[in-house]
Amino acid sequence: MSRASPEHIISCQADRIQELTRELAELKRRLSSYENSNSPPSANSVLYRVMRKRRREERRQQQQAAGGENGSVPMLGKPGRKEGHEGATQTFRPTESVAHTMERCPRCDSRRLSIAATERRVVVDVPEPLPYTVKEHVVNVYSCRGCGAKGLVPESARSELPSYAVTAAPREDARGMNDGTVILGRNLLSTISMLWSVARLPLRKVSYVLESMHGISLSPATIWHALQKVSDGLKGFQQKVRRAVERSKKANFDETGVPVAGRRGWIWVAATKSHAFVHVAMSRGREVLRECFPGFKGVAIVDGWKPYGIFATIQRCWAHVLREAEVLALRSKGKGKEEAEALLSSLRAIFHETKSELKEHPPPNKSLHYMMLRRLRALLSRKGYTDADVLKLVSKVRAASTDLFTFTLYPGVEPTNNHAERQLREPIVHRKIRGQLKCEEGMTVFGRLMTAVSTWKLQGLNPLVEFKRYA
Repeated sequence: MSRASPEHIISCQADRIQELTRELAELKRRLSSYENSNSPPSANSVLYRVMRKRRREERRQQQQAAGGENGSVPMLGKPGRKEGHEGATQTFRPTESVAHTMERCPRCDSRRLSIAATERRVVVDVPEPLPYTVKEHVVNVYSCRGCGAKGLVPESARSELPSYAVTAAPREDARGMNDGTVILGRNLLSTISMLWSVARLPLRKVSYVLESMHGISLSPATIWHALQKVSDGLKGFQQKVRRAVERSKKANFDETGVPVAGRRGWIWVAATKSHAFVHVAMSRGREVLRECFPGFKGVAIVDGWKPYGIFATIQRCWAHVLREAEVLALRSKGKGKEEAEALLSSLRAIFHETKSELKEHPPPNKSLHYMMLRRLRALLSRKGYTDADVLKLVSKVRAASTDLFTFTLYPGVEPTNNHAERQLREPIVHRKIRGQLKCEEGMTVFGRLMTAVSTWKLQGLNPLVEFKRYA
């Protein structure tokens, strides 16, 4: 065999280098979808471990410097309540008393016993799960000869039967006789809804729990139909929450992806202090916002997603800006790293000084707004930036600068979008467990139940009790 020419070897090596370059670019692109400022810490475990370590070290240095001035070095904060905090031990009042006595000695069978000491134990427990009950309701439907009204149902039936079953037409058997409509009661419907939405159990596990605890065997299909019935009852409640958000003076907005029958859908969240509206749509565009919140006139606290630009007044999230600068400072090298770290330090200083000033002079504070806006723009207009990634971030922050200090003009407006991200956390956990929503009806059920549970949690209400009202 003849030896390959040097030109052929160089050509093959060049092709291989190009192939490796393309593979490297693709790996970087795929990695960027996980390690970026908009991804949650759980998706950025490696990067965020480095960020947390760095933040902790910076905090330690700051505290040591402060301790040097005061003559002592304060300790870093630890999880849990601080020292000196008054305890809040829960107390239980006994509802009954049980006396444990003894008539004979277990060793010698003697009756000559005397009480040497008395000890008390308060035991907190729940009742044993009861088997399901089957109750037949005979509902007389009336018509009024006075006013001509028809289909009148006694109030007792409305209070005891699920709302969808009050006017349900009974089936007839082969003899033409009514055999009664078998339905699930309010307690069972609310328990199913609680297990699915709050406990996040899949349908088969809901079925297993019900059979284990109450002895009732329901198929996953029956459980899904039960959830649909509860969802129908929550339709008005979801619209009530949507209108409350739309009329509010300020609201947080966010969205995240979710697979829907193999396609890409989106979970939208709009939250105030006491309401959280959850909606699933097949679009991430502004048409969803126009459809759901056509009359919103308040302050929209959002991240950098462009469709939020339809709102007149916006507060851009500072957490996203600082996180993106921090990610850039960790990734960059050489001159770019120095520029990114200097930019991050300056952005942090502006943000924290603005918050500190607002504590003494709360909003509306127009002088602070214009002063910090001028300071930020002066920072972004410096000529020393040469790194391409740093210049890109500077351009992005400059475009958002007008909306970064809205919180200095409106009382109660937060500078970050953390509230919306907290409300998205529950739907995201459901997404991880369920994998995907399988149909359009599933999108509706998911949105209504998540709206209800999230809103009740913000309002401090018991979901099990509230589900009964809408079942």
